[in-house]
Amino acid sequence: MRRRRGEDLAVADRAGVDEAPDPGSRIVRQGRAAQGWLRRQVTSQREVVFPLATEEMAGPLQFTRGGMFVWFVLGGQSWDFRTLDDRRRLWDQQTYRYGQLAASRPEGRPIRLRVSTRPYPSFEYARSLDEETPNPLPQVPGGESWNDYLGHGQRRLQSTGLDQKITALGVWVGPNPKPAVREQLIQGTETPSRETVQVIEQILQVEKVVTGPGFDARRATAREMAFLFHRSLSMGVPAPVHAGVGGDRWELEDLAEFTDRRVWLSEPYGSSVRVVSEIKGSQVSRAVAVLTMGIMPDRTWPEDGRDPWMLASNRLGFPVEWSLSGTLMSARTLTRAIEFEQNRASGIAAHYQEHQITPPPSVGRAIRSAAANLDEVTEGDSRTSARFLGTVRLAVYGQTEDEALKRARDLVDLYGERLNMPLQHTRGQARALREFIPGEPRAQHGFQRRMPVRYLASALPNVDSALGTPTGPYLGYGIGSARRAARFDMHYGPEVLQTPGLFPIVAEPGGGKSVLIGTLAYNAVRAGQPTIIFDPSGPLARLAALPELAPFSRVLDLTASKAGTLSPYQMVPEPTREAYTEENVFNQLEYERAQRRGAAERQQLMFDVLRMWLPATTLRLPGTDVMLRDALRRVSERTRSRGLRDTRTNPRWIIEELENFQESGVTEQQRELARQIVDELRAAAEFPLGELIMPPHRGPIDDEEVEDKTLVIVTMPGLSPPPEAVEREYWGSEERYTQPLLHLAAFFASKFIYGRARDVRKNVFLDENHLMGQWGSGRAFFVRLSRDSRKWNTAIGAASQHPADHLSIGRVDALMGSAFVGRLTKAATAVEACQLVQCPEAYAPVIQALSPKPREGQTAGETGEFVWLDPLGRLGKIRIDLDWHPALRAALQTTPGRTRPAVRLTPQPTPFIDPDLFESVPHIPIDDHEVAA
Repeated sequence: MRRRRGEDLAVADRAGVDEAPDPGSRIVRQGRAAQGWLRRQVTSQREVVFPLATEEMAGPLQFTRGGMFVWFVLGGQSWDFRTLDDRRRLWDQQTYRYGQLAASRPEGRPIRLRVSTRPYPSFEYARSLDEETPNPLPQVPGGESWNDYLGHGQRRLQSTGLDQKITALGVWVGPNPKPAVREQLIQGTETPSRETVQVIEQILQVEKVVTGPGFDARRATAREMAFLFHRSLSMGVPAPVHAGVGGDRWELEDLAEFTDRRVWLSEPYGSSVRVVSEIKGSQVSRAVAVLTMGIMPDRTWPEDGRDPWMLASNRLGFPVEWSLSGTLMSARTLTRAIEFEQNRASGIAAHYQEHQITPPPSVGRAIRSAAANLDEVTEGDSRTSARFLGTVRLAVYGQTEDEALKRARDLVDLYGERLNMPLQHTRGQARALREFIPGEPRAQHGFQRRMPVRYLASALPNVDSALGTPTGPYLGYGIGSARRAARFDMHYGPEVLQTPGLFPIVAEPGGGKSVLIGTLAYNAVRAGQPTIIFDPSGPLARLAALPELAPFSRVLDLTASKAGTLSPYQMVPEPTREAYTEENVFNQLEYERAQRRGAAERQQLMFDVLRMWLPATTLRLPGTDVMLRDALRRVSERTRSRGLRDTRTNPRWIIEELENFQESGVTEQQRELARQIVDELRAAAEFPLGELIMPPHRGPIDDEEVEDKTLVIVTMPGLSPPPEAVEREYWGSEERYTQPLLHLAAFFASKFIYGRARDVRKNVFLDENHLMGQWGSGRAFFVRLSRDSRKWNTAIGAASQHPADHLSIGRVDALMGSAFVGRLTKAATAVEACQLVQCPEAYAPVIQALSPKPREGQTAGETGEFVWLDPLGRLGKIRIDLDWHPALRAALQTTPGRTRPAVRLTPQPTPFIDPDLFESVPHIPIDDHEVAA
């Protein structure tokens, strides 16, 4: 049935009735309806559809409609705390790499540089930590389980937005080879054709360039290529955990893995692209805004003192994606273009002169610039002659368009104000976003930047601030060039790197030493590692009160322990035969040497304690040391004659031998000296603190085996250490008797460590370590423990308030496997700390600014900031993170009267049990006052 025209108009009227302001005029209604329809057609979101340029991928090889690319992942480079010469060297190395790539092909070498961030793999973190921990502490009633411990760390890693940087470089090799050659490249063959050999040689030539210093690249793996495609096609949407595990080859039909269930929606002249993806049946969407680099200013780098121009985006607190698509042009392709620019500038100047008009200064600058460019291109080497021609784009994303645009504005402000680099929010967002996909063609018009390769190299895209070890528990996050999660396995050095396990901890009071020691000790004990903490002040004893640690902990309070607990003869244990048996072969010679060395150390330790008890006036008398050593030798003979072990010697027997000297001395002077020594030692032994060393009874001391506790905390609350600025002769009795207790308490750790098998992981933490260097036996113990840390698989955290306390003890600076330096406000002390962490003295102000004190209006400042020299030799700033475990944070709070605000974390399931991905990823806020080293 044929409809009349009036009926069609009536239908149009009904369609636009909601937009008609006045139902009176049919023409008005018709015009408004047509206008609304047109507006909806023009401004509505449209699906962006385009075919991928990629035809096939095989490992690092990518075959596209424009030719074959080979992809590499650039190795991370340190930037923080490097000298100016090191930074110049890194810049020059990268400049040389770009120049060599340009010179490797006369027509120039197309490249694709892609910088992205991978969310920290919290699921893999928990799984790997669980596999590395064969015997964690068992769960106890009322305490957290091991899975709860893993869950705390996972939720913190997910809620902070910490990520890992990945820098991929795609280099165009040539046109796509023939199918037979391609198959030989992918499958391999024993008799490759000549064409295949030629392609392989080109690939190896490129690989030789990019694997050199500066880039330190390696071939991209299948999982890395899969991640780049997922991240580029679904920007901001979590990539599947198992992407790329099925194989390393994607043919044309397999590329649907990346494009299926993904949609781009864009409005004409819109400000962003809506990316919609489906993950495990749930729809996730992100708004993506793309910015393009405008005219880049002239700069003299690194003389201008600014950081690499790609590095600034790392400090914004949200991910920024980078894409550089272009061609590295050799001198051969540039000469004609540079000559044209010079002739054009000269022609403009001649035109002004022809009309007798003074040309503006810009004409003169253009002539000089063109002449300089021509000289560089024609006369310079590959570092100066090569140029990069292409586009530089950045992308940010958010859950909503407002969030994405706000981040884009922050990025524009950052680069515009600090680096004078304008970023343009151009139209054609979908077309610009497409360039982020590996292998896609770039736009050949608009915002084409041409720059020397040394300018391109000043971006240093692979600069990163990764710290820590590949294994171990989560410790904190970097606060330098970028926010990166840091793990610390205290035994990674002795077990993997064959380096000592000693790591000094230096900071002034309030700098976070207790926070760091407590965090490391807690993580070690949860993993079932025997740990002893020497904490004279006692606040770390609260760790033993945590429900999950209480049954496995012991607090040894030396002010309330039984007599004889710190007998010097028991502080150095007898060697065990098992420790000197390797592959069922017993080393008798070394075992006997260890026995003699142990006996000598016990006598020296007892000798030092006796001298500590005696006043300075008695020590100055002639013959004091001789008489003490004679008494020690007689006591040793007395022990052997009675068939006792040397460790069962009672220190009170020394007083008995001195009493014999008092009665049988040859001269009156000797008898008087013996009387004075006996009186002083009796007074010390009768003092409450002295009974810990010299018990009141005269019988042998029973050997006390170390209690089977995983955590032992030795405390001495209320004791007054001797003042360093006061001469010893002015010390009081309490100060004189306290010194040997601090000295012997450290040796209690020796009993704890050397009484266990060598291959068992053990940990020692020594607070107030500077006291160890004031006496001979203390220095000997500290050096011995440091030198044995690798052989005995022992991690040693020695804390003090001054770096000289470590550098001055027995050359232990050569025995350090790592080091932490916290806030040291005095300039001279900060300079000494630079030597400890092996950084230039120019970075002393950075150490002074760590853990800044509260500003006006703030209730508390941040603590726990350190400069960390990690076991791999990398240096950077780190903040110890306690917000992942509220109970641990409360236990380690040592600042009186301070109430730290609790961090609100969105409760989420534990991915270790259910590895689902999360849609909401908040980020760590970054304070304006935080700057990179």
